[in-house]
Amino acid sequence: MKILVYLEKSDVRGGIEIFAERHVARLRAEGHEVEVVDCFSEKRMTAGDFDEVVVHKCSDVATLEKLPPEKTVYYVHDHEPICPRTYAYTPLKRNCSCAGGLWPCLFCAPLCRNWKSALKRVFAQKRRIAAMGRFKKLVVISEFMKSRLVANGLSADKITVEPPVLDGLDAEAERRGDGEGSAPPRLCVEKIDLLFVGQLIRGKGVQLLLAAMSRMKSPRTLDVVGTGNMEPKLKALAVQLGLGGRVRFNGFQTNPRDWMRAARCVVVPSFWQEPYGLVAAEAVALGRPVVAFAIGGLPEACGGKATLVPPGDVAALAKALDDNCEGA
Repeated sequence: MKILVYLEKSDVRGGIEIFAERHVARLRAEGHEVEVVDCFSEKRMTAGDFDEVVVHKCSDVATLEKLPPEKTVYYVHDHEPICPRTYAYTPLKRNCSCAGGLWPCLFCAPLCRNWKSALKRVFAQKRRIAAMGRFKKLVVISEFMKSRLVANGLSADKITVEPPVLDGLDAEAERRGDGEGSAPPRLCVEKIDLLFVGQLIRGKGVQLLLAAMSRMKSPRTLDVVGTGNMEPKLKALAVQLGLGGRVRFNGFQTNPRDWMRAARCVVVPSFWQEPYGLVAAEAVALGRPVVAFAIGGLPEACGGKATLVPPGDVAALAKALDDNCEGA
């Protein structure tokens, strides 16, 4: 089969990009001919030249409307297709469970940073949902996200749940670290108590993790793997809370699984509605203790093998961290 995969350009290599890369590799391994593009050019190619069109990210409604609905599969990785603000929380910094549209988004959108784009998305929302509803299939990464699409008027019969594939991850070999051909972890530090892996943005909740660390009974270290616009504020907060010597910011790392394998506990303190939670799923598969807020798709990603605490409850997070580090 000849497949066209569309992935809009992004300046961040996050979960969507990783998922798309693994998906393309899997399709090629199955013998399909796959072409990956970040824009449609009538001179180069048209969707009609392919047996199937797979869309992993596309913010332009006009582009969606041009795709052949009978052969288009749309992967919904996050809240962007159904929330004009894209992150599903309000200007009051609270999670939103409303369906997208003129009400209440028309009042919400003008208060966001990129308000012009958000307003444009509000008025295009009806067209977007209509275009998605015509596609052959919609794919989401969790039952939670399926419920969000249904709440926005899309048919449950068209929606398939397909969690991210944890490619190349043998849980037992990774857990032992002594499988054939395995290499020892390549780390910047000798010992990891608590580990956070992800973008340093507000919704990922590292600020809540730091607050929880200040309440822990036992002094533990935290290694942060990742970068983002919150990094300067988080470094300042760590110092303010008296944690300066116990928190290490290690920047972006190409081998996050090595860090997970070496950690006593992997913490996923997201307080926004994570569509899934790839870091949590990988840490669980590696046999590592995981502590996370019970929000969005995180409970599904953890598969009942993590300590989940009420979203945003710093005291409960501190207790869970103490419990998971007890005796270590």
